[in-house]
Amino acid sequence: MNFLKKLTAAGLSLALLAGTAACTGADKSWAAKNDSLTVPIGAYIYYEYLAYQDASSKVKDSSKPVLEQTVENKDAATWIKDKAVDYTKLLLAADKKMKDLKLSLTEDEKKQITSDTSSQWSQYQSTLEGYGVSKESFGLASVEFSEKYSKIFSAIYGKNGTNPVSDADLKSYFEKNFTDFSYVMIPLYDTKTYAALDDAKIKEYKKMGDDYAAQLSKGTTTVDKVGEAVKQKLSLDAAPSQNTTDVIDDSSGYPADMVKLIQGMKAGEAKTIEITDANAYLIVMKHDVTKKTQSQLSTDNGRLSVLNRMKSKEFTDMLESEAKNLKNVQLNDKALNAYPPKLFVPKDTASAAG
Repeated sequence: MNFLKKLTAAGLSLALLAGTAACTGADKSWAAKNDSLTVPIGAYIYYEYLAYQDASSKVKDSSKPVLEQTVENKDAATWIKDKAVDYTKLLLAADKKMKDLKLSLTEDEKKQITSDTSSQWSQYQSTLEGYGVSKESFGLASVEFSEKYSKIFSAIYGKNGTNPVSDADLKSYFEKNFTDFSYVMIPLYDTKTYAALDDAKIKEYKKMGDDYAAQLSKGTTTVDKVGEAVKQKLSLDAAPSQNTTDVIDDSSGYPADMVKLIQGMKAGEAKTIEITDANAYLIVMKHDVTKKTQSQLSTDNGRLSVLNRMKSKEFTDMLESEAKNLKNVQLNDKALNAYPPKLFVPKDTASAAG
Protein backbone atom coordinates (compact mmCIF):
# COMPACT_ATOMS: atom_id res chain seq x y z
CA MET A 1 0.00 0.00 0.00
CA ASN A 2 1.47 3.36 -0.99
CA PHE A 3 1.58 6.23 1.46
CA LEU A 4 -1.25 8.21 -0.14
CA LYS A 5 -3.66 5.33 0.38
CA LYS A 6 -2.48 4.95 3.94
CA LEU A 7 -3.15 8.61 4.65
CA THR A 8 -6.68 8.38 3.28
CA ALA A 9 -7.59 5.20 5.15
CA ALA A 10 -10.76 5.39 7.26
CA GLY A 11 -8.84 4.82 10.48
CA LEU A 12 -5.83 3.22 12.09
CA SER A 13 -6.03 -0.56 11.77
CA LEU A 14 -2.60 -1.33 13.14
CA ALA A 15 -1.86 -2.09 16.78
CA LEU A 16 -1.01 1.03 18.73
CA LEU A 17 2.34 1.05 20.43
CA ALA A 18 3.34 2.56 23.77
CA GLY A 19 6.12 5.13 23.76
CA THR A 20 7.63 8.24 25.27
CA ALA A 21 7.68 11.80 24.01
CA ALA A 22 10.85 13.30 22.61
CA CYS A 23 12.93 15.68 24.66
CA THR A 24 12.38 19.40 24.57
CA GLY A 25 14.78 21.81 22.92
CA ALA A 26 14.89 24.51 20.22
CA ASP A 27 11.84 25.64 18.27
CA LYS A 28 10.06 22.44 17.34
CA SER A 29 6.57 23.83 16.80
CA TRP A 30 6.63 23.28 13.04
CA ALA A 31 8.02 20.65 10.67
CA ALA A 32 7.80 22.21 7.21
CA LYS A 33 6.32 25.19 5.47
CA ASN A 34 5.94 26.97 2.18
CA ASP A 35 4.32 30.24 1.15
CA SER A 36 0.80 29.12 2.09
CA LEU A 37 0.94 26.50 4.84
CA THR A 38 2.97 25.71 7.94
CA VAL A 39 2.81 22.06 8.98
CA PRO A 40 2.96 21.61 12.77
CA ILE A 41 5.51 19.18 14.15
CA GLY A 42 2.70 17.01 15.49
CA ALA A 43 1.58 16.23 11.94
CA TYR A 44 5.11 15.09 11.07
CA ILE A 45 5.27 12.90 14.19
CA TYR A 46 1.96 11.31 13.22
CA TYR A 47 3.29 10.61 9.73
CA GLU A 48 6.49 9.19 11.19
CA TYR A 49 4.35 6.94 13.37
CA LEU A 50 2.53 5.67 10.25
CA ALA A 51 5.86 5.19 8.48
CA TYR A 52 7.17 3.12 11.39
CA GLN A 53 4.11 0.87 11.16
CA ASP A 54 4.63 0.54 7.41
CA ALA A 55 8.30 -0.34 7.91
CA SER A 56 7.30 -2.97 10.48
CA SER A 57 5.27 -4.74 7.80
CA LYS A 58 8.04 -4.54 5.19
CA VAL A 59 11.10 -5.83 7.05
CA LYS A 60 12.22 -9.36 6.24
CA ASP A 61 12.34 -10.70 9.81
CA SER A 62 9.44 -9.70 12.06
CA SER A 63 11.18 -11.27 15.05
CA LYS A 64 14.04 -8.77 14.91
CA PRO A 65 13.92 -5.05 15.82
CA VAL A 66 12.70 -2.96 12.92
CA LEU A 67 15.48 -0.41 13.22
CA GLU A 68 18.17 -3.08 12.88
CA GLN A 69 16.93 -4.00 9.41
CA THR A 70 16.54 -2.46 5.96
CA VAL A 71 13.47 -1.40 4.01
CA GLU A 72 13.65 -1.07 0.24
CA ASN A 73 17.47 -1.04 0.35
CA LYS A 74 17.63 1.68 3.02
CA ASP A 75 18.31 1.29 6.70
CA ALA A 76 14.92 1.34 8.38
CA ALA A 77 15.44 4.55 10.33
CA THR A 78 16.36 6.49 7.18
CA TRP A 79 13.45 4.96 5.26
CA ILE A 80 11.00 5.95 8.01
CA LYS A 81 12.27 9.52 8.21
CA ASP A 82 12.21 9.91 4.43
CA LYS A 83 8.70 8.52 4.26
CA ALA A 84 7.49 10.90 6.98
CA VAL A 85 8.91 13.82 5.00
CA ASP A 86 7.11 12.50 1.90
CA TYR A 87 3.85 12.48 3.85
CA THR A 88 4.48 16.02 5.06
CA LYS A 89 5.20 17.31 1.57
CA LEU A 90 2.05 15.59 0.36
CA LEU A 91 0.06 17.65 2.85
CA LEU A 92 1.65 20.79 1.40
CA ALA A 93 0.93 19.60 -2.14
CA ALA A 94 -2.74 19.00 -1.37
CA ASP A 95 -3.04 22.49 0.08
CA LYS A 96 -1.39 23.98 -3.01
CA LYS A 97 -3.60 21.92 -5.32
CA MET A 98 -6.70 23.23 -3.57
CA LYS A 99 -5.55 26.79 -4.24
CA ASP A 100 -4.56 26.02 -7.86
CA LEU A 101 -8.04 24.64 -8.52
CA LYS A 102 -9.65 27.52 -6.60
CA LEU A 103 -11.18 25.10 -4.11
CA SER A 104 -11.99 25.74 -0.49
CA LEU A 105 -13.65 23.82 2.30
CA THR A 106 -17.26 24.78 2.94
CA GLU A 107 -18.53 25.54 6.43
CA ASP A 108 -20.37 22.21 6.48
CA GLU A 109 -17.19 20.38 5.46
CA LYS A 110 -15.24 22.15 8.19
CA LYS A 111 -17.84 21.15 10.76
CA GLN A 112 -17.69 17.54 9.55
CA ILE A 113 -13.89 17.58 9.80
CA THR A 114 -14.14 18.85 13.37
CA SER A 115 -16.69 16.18 14.24
CA ASP A 116 -14.75 13.34 12.60
CA THR A 117 -11.52 14.49 14.23
CA SER A 118 -13.10 14.43 17.68
CA SER A 119 -14.56 10.99 17.06
CA GLN A 120 -11.30 9.46 15.85
CA TRP A 121 -9.15 11.29 18.38
CA SER A 122 -11.05 9.73 21.27
CA GLN A 123 -9.73 6.35 20.11
CA TYR A 124 -6.07 7.27 19.64
CA GLN A 125 -5.45 10.17 22.00
CA SER A 126 -3.76 8.17 24.74
CA THR A 127 -1.11 6.88 22.33
CA LEU A 128 -0.60 9.80 19.98
CA GLU A 129 -0.39 12.45 22.70
CA GLY A 130 2.40 10.41 24.26
CA TYR A 131 4.42 10.94 21.11
CA GLY A 132 3.71 14.67 20.98
CA VAL A 133 0.75 14.69 18.57
CA SER A 134 -2.06 17.12 19.39
CA LYS A 135 -5.68 16.72 18.37
CA GLU A 136 -5.31 19.65 15.97
CA SER A 137 -2.24 18.15 14.30
CA PHE A 138 -3.95 14.78 13.96
CA GLY A 139 -7.00 16.43 12.42
CA LEU A 140 -4.91 18.35 9.89
CA ALA A 141 -2.70 15.39 8.95
CA SER A 142 -5.45 12.79 8.70
CA VAL A 143 -9.06 13.97 8.56
CA GLU A 144 -8.62 17.32 6.82
CA PHE A 145 -6.15 15.83 4.36
CA SER A 146 -8.66 13.11 3.48
CA GLU A 147 -11.37 15.70 2.82
CA LYS A 148 -9.06 17.76 0.62
CA TYR A 149 -7.96 14.63 -1.22
CA SER A 150 -11.56 13.75 -2.06
CA LYS A 151 -12.41 17.31 -3.07
CA ILE A 152 -9.42 17.58 -5.41
CA PHE A 153 -10.17 14.15 -6.91
CA SER A 154 -13.77 15.13 -7.69
CA ALA A 155 -12.68 18.51 -9.06
CA ILE A 156 -10.48 16.73 -11.58
CA TYR A 157 -12.44 13.60 -12.55
CA GLY A 158 -16.03 14.52 -11.64
CA LYS A 159 -18.73 15.40 -14.16
CA ASN A 160 -17.72 19.07 -14.12
CA GLY A 161 -14.05 18.44 -13.47
CA THR A 162 -10.97 19.57 -15.34
CA ASN A 163 -10.52 16.05 -16.73
CA PRO A 164 -13.99 14.47 -16.42
CA VAL A 165 -14.66 10.78 -16.96
CA SER A 166 -17.62 10.12 -19.23
CA ASP A 167 -20.53 7.87 -18.29
CA ALA A 168 -19.63 5.64 -21.23
CA ASP A 169 -16.09 5.16 -19.92
CA LEU A 170 -17.36 4.49 -16.39
CA LYS A 171 -19.83 1.93 -17.72
CA SER A 172 -17.13 0.18 -19.71
CA TYR A 173 -14.73 0.10 -16.77
CA PHE A 174 -17.40 -1.13 -14.37
CA GLU A 175 -18.51 -4.00 -16.56
CA LYS A 176 -14.96 -5.10 -17.38
CA ASN A 177 -13.44 -4.85 -13.91
CA PHE A 178 -16.16 -5.23 -11.28
CA THR A 179 -17.66 -8.53 -10.14
CA ASP A 180 -21.13 -9.03 -8.70
CA PHE A 181 -21.33 -12.05 -6.43
CA SER A 182 -22.99 -13.42 -3.31
CA TYR A 183 -21.96 -15.95 -0.71
CA VAL A 184 -23.52 -17.86 2.13
CA MET A 185 -21.22 -18.90 4.96
CA ILE A 186 -21.74 -22.19 6.79
CA PRO A 187 -19.69 -22.21 10.01
CA LEU A 188 -17.86 -25.49 10.61
CA TYR A 189 -17.97 -24.98 14.37
CA ASP A 190 -20.61 -24.68 17.07
CA THR A 191 -21.71 -21.04 16.86
CA LYS A 192 -22.80 -20.99 20.50
CA THR A 193 -19.73 -22.54 22.14
CA TYR A 194 -17.20 -22.18 19.28
CA ALA A 195 -16.31 -25.83 19.83
CA ALA A 196 -15.17 -27.87 16.85
CA LEU A 197 -17.77 -30.00 15.11
CA ASP A 198 -17.31 -33.73 14.76
CA ASP A 199 -16.48 -35.20 11.35
CA ALA A 200 -20.01 -36.41 10.73
CA LYS A 201 -21.51 -32.96 11.28
CA ILE A 202 -18.85 -31.30 9.09
CA LYS A 203 -19.64 -33.80 6.32
CA GLU A 204 -23.36 -33.06 6.71
CA TYR A 205 -22.85 -29.30 6.48
CA LYS A 206 -20.59 -29.58 3.44
CA LYS A 207 -23.14 -31.76 1.66
CA MET A 208 -25.80 -29.20 2.48
CA GLY A 209 -23.65 -26.50 0.93
CA ASP A 210 -22.97 -28.56 -2.19
CA ASP A 211 -26.67 -29.30 -2.62
CA TYR A 212 -27.61 -25.64 -2.33
CA ALA A 213 -24.87 -24.68 -4.81
CA ALA A 214 -26.31 -27.15 -7.31
CA GLN A 215 -29.79 -25.68 -6.85
CA LEU A 216 -28.48 -22.16 -7.31
CA SER A 217 -26.71 -23.10 -10.52
CA LYS A 218 -29.93 -24.64 -11.82
CA GLY A 219 -31.90 -21.55 -10.89
CA THR A 220 -34.31 -23.43 -8.62
CA THR A 221 -33.58 -21.28 -5.57
CA THR A 222 -32.07 -17.92 -4.65
CA VAL A 223 -29.21 -16.78 -2.42
CA ASP A 224 -31.65 -15.10 -0.06
CA LYS A 225 -33.62 -18.32 0.36
CA VAL A 226 -30.43 -20.32 0.92
CA GLY A 227 -29.22 -17.82 3.49
CA GLU A 228 -32.51 -18.03 5.36
CA ALA A 229 -32.48 -21.83 5.21
CA VAL A 230 -28.94 -21.97 6.67
CA LYS A 231 -29.99 -19.51 9.38
CA GLN A 232 -32.87 -21.77 10.42
CA LYS A 233 -30.81 -24.96 10.16
CA LEU A 234 -27.99 -23.65 12.36
CA SER A 235 -30.21 -21.48 14.63
CA LEU A 236 -28.27 -18.35 13.75
CA ASP A 237 -29.31 -14.82 14.71
CA ALA A 238 -29.12 -13.62 11.10
CA ALA A 239 -28.84 -15.08 7.64
CA PRO A 240 -25.10 -15.65 6.96
CA SER A 241 -25.27 -14.24 3.43
CA GLN A 242 -23.56 -11.30 1.75
CA ASN A 243 -24.01 -9.57 -1.60
CA THR A 244 -21.00 -7.69 -3.01
CA THR A 245 -20.18 -5.70 -6.12
CA ASP A 246 -16.49 -4.83 -6.26
CA VAL A 247 -13.18 -5.41 -7.99
CA ILE A 248 -12.03 -8.87 -6.97
CA ASP A 249 -8.27 -9.30 -7.14
CA ASP A 250 -5.27 -10.02 -4.91
CA SER A 251 -5.68 -6.66 -3.16
CA SER A 252 -9.42 -6.97 -2.49
CA GLY A 253 -8.98 -8.55 0.94
CA TYR A 254 -10.69 -11.85 0.20
CA PRO A 255 -8.84 -15.17 0.67
CA ALA A 256 -6.68 -15.99 -2.35
CA ASP A 257 -8.49 -19.29 -2.98
CA MET A 258 -11.84 -17.50 -2.96
CA VAL A 259 -10.58 -14.85 -5.39
CA LYS A 260 -9.30 -17.54 -7.75
CA LEU A 261 -12.59 -19.43 -7.51
CA ILE A 262 -14.71 -16.36 -8.32
CA GLN A 263 -12.46 -15.26 -11.18
CA GLY A 264 -12.88 -18.69 -12.79
CA MET A 265 -16.68 -18.78 -12.48
CA LYS A 266 -19.33 -17.83 -15.01
CA ALA A 267 -22.32 -15.62 -14.33
CA GLY A 268 -25.17 -17.72 -12.93
CA GLU A 269 -22.83 -20.38 -11.57
CA ALA A 270 -22.53 -21.37 -7.91
CA LYS A 271 -19.70 -23.29 -6.26
CA THR A 272 -18.50 -24.16 -2.77
CA ILE A 273 -15.15 -23.64 -1.10
CA GLU A 274 -13.74 -24.28 2.36
CA ILE A 275 -12.03 -21.27 3.93
CA THR A 276 -9.69 -22.78 6.51
CA ASP A 277 -8.77 -19.52 8.22
CA ALA A 278 -12.45 -18.78 8.85
CA ASN A 279 -13.28 -22.41 9.63
CA ALA A 280 -16.22 -22.12 7.27
CA TYR A 281 -17.73 -23.60 4.12
CA LEU A 282 -18.87 -21.01 1.59
CA ILE A 283 -21.51 -21.22 -1.09
CA VAL A 284 -20.47 -18.65 -3.72
CA MET A 285 -22.61 -17.46 -6.61
CA LYS A 286 -21.48 -15.19 -9.40
CA HIS A 287 -24.02 -12.85 -11.02
CA ASP A 288 -24.18 -10.92 -14.29
CA VAL A 289 -22.50 -7.64 -13.36
CA THR A 290 -24.07 -5.80 -16.32
CA LYS A 291 -27.43 -6.03 -14.55
CA LYS A 292 -25.98 -3.79 -11.84
CA THR A 293 -24.59 -1.10 -14.12
CA GLN A 294 -27.57 1.25 -14.04
CA SER A 295 -28.09 1.11 -10.28
CA GLN A 296 -24.34 1.45 -9.62
CA LEU A 297 -23.89 4.55 -11.77
CA SER A 298 -27.19 6.23 -10.95
CA THR A 299 -26.07 7.45 -7.51
CA ASP A 300 -23.23 9.81 -6.60
CA ASN A 301 -21.69 7.32 -4.17
CA GLY A 302 -21.94 4.43 -6.62
CA ARG A 303 -20.42 6.46 -9.41
CA LEU A 304 -17.63 7.70 -7.12
CA SER A 305 -16.71 4.17 -6.03
CA VAL A 306 -16.19 3.19 -9.67
CA LEU A 307 -14.35 6.42 -10.40
CA ASN A 308 -12.03 5.80 -7.45
CA ARG A 309 -11.18 2.35 -8.72
CA MET A 310 -10.63 3.66 -12.22
CA LYS A 311 -8.56 6.76 -11.49
CA SER A 312 -7.07 6.24 -8.04
CA LYS A 313 -3.59 5.20 -9.20
CA GLU A 314 -3.39 7.95 -11.79
CA PHE A 315 -4.42 10.54 -9.20
CA THR A 316 -2.08 9.10 -6.58
CA ASP A 317 0.89 9.22 -8.96
CA MET A 318 0.06 12.79 -9.95
CA LEU A 319 -0.22 14.13 -6.41
CA GLU A 320 2.86 12.25 -5.21
CA SER A 321 4.85 13.64 -8.13
CA GLU A 322 3.70 17.17 -7.35
CA ALA A 323 4.62 16.66 -3.69
CA LYS A 324 8.15 15.55 -4.55
CA ASN A 325 8.64 18.48 -6.93
CA LEU A 326 7.31 21.21 -4.66
CA LYS A 327 9.40 24.37 -4.66
CA ASN A 328 10.11 26.79 -1.82
CA VAL A 329 9.58 24.16 0.87
CA GLN A 330 11.49 24.78 4.08
CA LEU A 331 12.11 21.82 6.40
CA ASN A 332 12.78 22.43 10.09
CA ASP A 333 15.62 19.93 10.46
CA LYS A 334 16.13 20.66 14.15
CA ALA A 335 12.54 19.75 14.86
CA LEU A 336 12.56 16.65 12.63
CA ASN A 337 15.78 15.36 14.19
CA ALA A 338 14.32 15.78 17.67
CA TYR A 339 11.82 13.01 16.95
CA PRO A 340 13.80 9.96 15.73
CA PRO A 341 12.08 6.70 14.71
CA LYS A 342 13.26 5.02 17.92
CA LEU A 343 10.48 6.99 19.61
CA PHE A 344 8.04 4.35 18.35
CA VAL A 345 9.98 1.25 19.39
CA PRO A 346 7.96 -0.81 21.91
CA LYS A 347 9.42 -0.45 25.38
CA ASP A 348 10.27 -4.12 25.71
CA THR A 349 12.53 -3.94 22.64
CA ALA A 350 13.77 -0.38 22.93
CA SER A 351 17.12 -1.44 24.28
CA ALA A 352 17.77 -3.43 21.12
CA ALA A 353 17.17 -0.49 18.81
CA GLY A 354 19.78 2.05 17.95
